[in-house]
Amino acid sequence: MVKEVVSPTLWMCWALTSVVVAFAGPFGTFDSHTFLWRIAYWSVLIAAAIVIAIFFRTAWRLALKGKSETCEDIAVAVSLSVVFAPMIAALNWVVGGPDAYLVMDVWSGMGVVLGVAAGVIAFRRVVRDSAMSQPSAPARDRLLDRLSVEKTARVARVYSDNHHVRVIMADGSEHRLLMRLRDAVAEIDVEPGHWVHRSHWVSEAAISCVKQSDGRYVVELPCGNVIPIGPKYRPNLVEAGLLIA
Repeated sequence: MVKEVVSPTLWMCWALTSVVVAFAGPFGTFDSHTFLWRIAYWSVLIAAAIVIAIFFRTAWRLALKGKSETCEDIAVAVSLSVVFAPMIAALNWVVGGPDAYLVMDVWSGMGVVLGVAAGVIAFRRVVRDSAMSQPSAPARDRLLDRLSVEKTARVARVYSDNHHVRVIMADGSEHRLLMRLRDAVAEIDVEPGHWVHRSHWVSEAAISCVKQSDGRYVVELPCGNVIPIGPKYRPNLVEAGLLIA
């Protein structure tokens, strides 16, 4: 409950709603009161409604544990209307007298609160379902943030080129960066791959096979090129199952 109460998004919505309702001046408040009075009045009412709704949401979530979300929503909306509508009616009587009470008494207040609560619940579900239906952005290697590549681009291999590194992408495109190879590999934190030589890092997807050539082990790439496997890095490939010890 505390987490929901201190949510910045929630209170930004509160502030925006308070201003909009103050400008609109519903239930006779536009003609009878100034804008500053209306914004104070509706800010207090809406803030109270939010806190009470969060309280009921927490209470009913515990009481109806195991029940459907629809049951919880109905219980919250009904509880809020039963408790909050008399508060509105009493406040109207205090600040505006009998005439203000007649504009929105307890029963009409319950109808309004119930309708607004149902609308908010429906809106919240639409927003949540829409967010859940959106495909999440694919994870990217940090190294790709240095390059002008598509969001779905993947690193195939990286190798040193004097003080630069060459980054070869899965689609065959090539990029050159001024940085150390070790730093570049440290930023490849999504694509699985291996050091195969002190000057070469290769992704698993770019390894066609590991074989012997002229008495030494090499990694063969899809293009047919081969990269020698340094003795220091051979255990990495053995551990990955790409090379037999």
